[in-house]
Amino acid sequence: MNLFLRRTCAAAACALLALAAPAARALAPDFATVRDGWRSSEARLLDRNGQPLAEIRVDFTERRLDWVSARALSPPLIRALLVAEDKRFLEHSGVDWTALAGATWDNIWRTLEGRRPRGASTLTMQLAGLIDPALRLQGSRRSVGQKWDQAAAAREIERRWNKAEILEAYFNLAPFRGELRGISAASRGLFGKDPDAVDLREALLLAALLRGPNAGADRVGQRACAVALKLKPAPACSELKALADQVLARRYRLDPRWNEAPALARRLLRETGEQRATTLDARLQRRALDALGRERGDVSVVVMDNASGEVLVWAGGPDEVDVASRKLPAGSVTQPFLYGLALDQRWISAASVFDDSPVHVALPVPPGVQSSGAALSTRTALAQAADIPALRVRALVGDDTLIALLRAHGLDASASSGTRASLPDMANAFRTLANDGVWTPWAVEAAQWRGADRSGKRLWAPPVAWLTGDLLSSRTAPDGRPWHAVMHGRSADRSTFWSVGWTRRHTIALRAAHPVAGLWNGVVAALDPAPGEAPPPAPGLEPQHLRFEPEIETEREEYFLPGTQQAFADAVLRDLYGRPRIVQPTSGVKLVSAGLPGGRQALLFEARPPLPGLVWQIGDEKLPAVEGRALWSPRPGRYRLTLTDAQGGALEAMEFEVRLDLGPDALSAVQPPRTPPGPTPASR
Repeated sequence: MNLFLRRTCAAAACALLALAAPAARALAPDFATVRDGWRSSEARLLDRNGQPLAEIRVDFTERRLDWVSARALSPPLIRALLVAEDKRFLEHSGVDWTALAGATWDNIWRTLEGRRPRGASTLTMQLAGLIDPALRLQGSRRSVGQKWDQAAAAREIERRWNKAEILEAYFNLAPFRGELRGISAASRGLFGKDPDAVDLREALLLAALLRGPNAGADRVGQRACAVALKLKPAPACSELKALADQVLARRYRLDPRWNEAPALARRLLRETGEQRATTLDARLQRRALDALGRERGDVSVVVMDNASGEVLVWAGGPDEVDVASRKLPAGSVTQPFLYGLALDQRWISAASVFDDSPVHVALPVPPGVQSSGAALSTRTALAQAADIPALRVRALVGDDTLIALLRAHGLDASASSGTRASLPDMANAFRTLANDGVWTPWAVEAAQWRGADRSGKRLWAPPVAWLTGDLLSSRTAPDGRPWHAVMHGRSADRSTFWSVGWTRRHTIALRAAHPVAGLWNGVVAALDPAPGEAPPPAPGLEPQHLRFEPEIETEREEYFLPGTQQAFADAVLRDLYGRPRIVQPTSGVKLVSAGLPGGRQALLFEARPPLPGLVWQIGDEKLPAVEGRALWSPRPGRYRLTLTDAQGGALEAMEFEVRLDLGPDALSAVQPPRTPPGPTPASR
């Protein structure tokens, strides 16, 4: 009788379900729609070649990872699932009529006895509920109507999908534990491994969780043991219970698979499942992080390609906040731009000597500024980021000119608050010097380059850009390292330290709350392990062997802009009585080029010590001295130059002569090329 009733129920249900199938088709999308609609709760940052750099969570309602192909599931996983949930999965067409009829008959007696009814849902029926919210379990059990629609949807899924697609979708959509949805999140969160590496014990535990994702460890262990009894050979029940206690008694741990640019990822990534491409190079990113070592969390580094402006490395700093994009006080790291301006305007040269003491400084000296009291050359003053020489040069250049130049480089500069800059903006400003004086925009996102205006603007003449870099360089490649030019600076309050410079290929910028000069060298060695030669001098520069008297520094070859070269540098800061005297020019003949406009040529007058109120008088012209200096546009003739004090009294005088340089090169610049003899147009 029981068998007859079961068969009758199954036949009747099948007939009715066949009539309802057309209405169920709306409940069953195709497999591709379900798979393509899946969104991971994580987002991923990619390098220029599509390699993952960082992975962060952006959706906190559920924990979902990548969609897993059926081929990436371990055999024990599939075996445990089918034994636990649907042993006739490969035989039925969405509804297991035998199991359904048996459950229906059995539930009649269960209801009479006050016991909980048992279900007979197949994997396909459960999948229909996972796909369509209307078919999901409401309360403790589904209604008859829900069960009916679920079975109809399962039949339609089986008609349109194959068995592998059904298994794949089920494993990816099923909830396993708490907020863990999908086999990838479950296997990695609970066992720290990918689905293809799950063993039989772990697979049984996951299968047991499907019946009660949030059940206690004891209950899950018992269920796993019950499923294991249907397998031969089966793991020991004690092992399954111990594993359940070990895994489920603690909070799951799901670490990111890629964590090499977490701070940048947190700033850029917003959408679930997003995979954003950048210009970064994963290989160089790892090298830079290895070079930072234990200080990875304290030091930020940005590396740019000199030619393109693409950011190749954006690393270091705390994982939670992208401090590299914060604008912090730049302080002395901007000194190369200040000195470059003074070089371009002929206020100073590589032979200039500065008094590193606060005596007779034209600008107010901030409190706490340190000085050595020594005489420093331009090269040494830059290398030491000396404050007093920088103040003297600033007085010559003027704040308005300096601020305009810094802003043209993309830096936030003002007279009241100084200069503040992000790490990439500062790197890009220095890249201008490495790029022969041409500024172009930088980018870290691949999408930034699409339709972007990459045309540059010239901010420096090539000779000035090269000369500034040469003053920052060591001239040689010490210890086999590539040639490089670098500026080590710090903010006025010593809260921020910078090291920014470049090699022939890369511009590298580091920033931290402590000095990072040593780390900068380490990053350079990691990025450019092969030695590199110094760039050749820009056309128009003139080499000159330079000697200091007294010998404050060793003799060396320096390069000069035309008209500023010196073979001898007077390094005496003041005479015995502190009386100002003329340092430049010296007596004799001064040549000015016939090939350059008069406005682009200048003769530097310099007196030391630079007492306030000094005035230069040459002929009928009077030129106020700033830091003891003034610039004069030379014209051919004989001149008497007088240095006067604030009261107009003459302190010293000297005579010199200006002549026009009529060498072959100069003549070719001012005379038009001669046309070779030949027939005139009219005679042809």
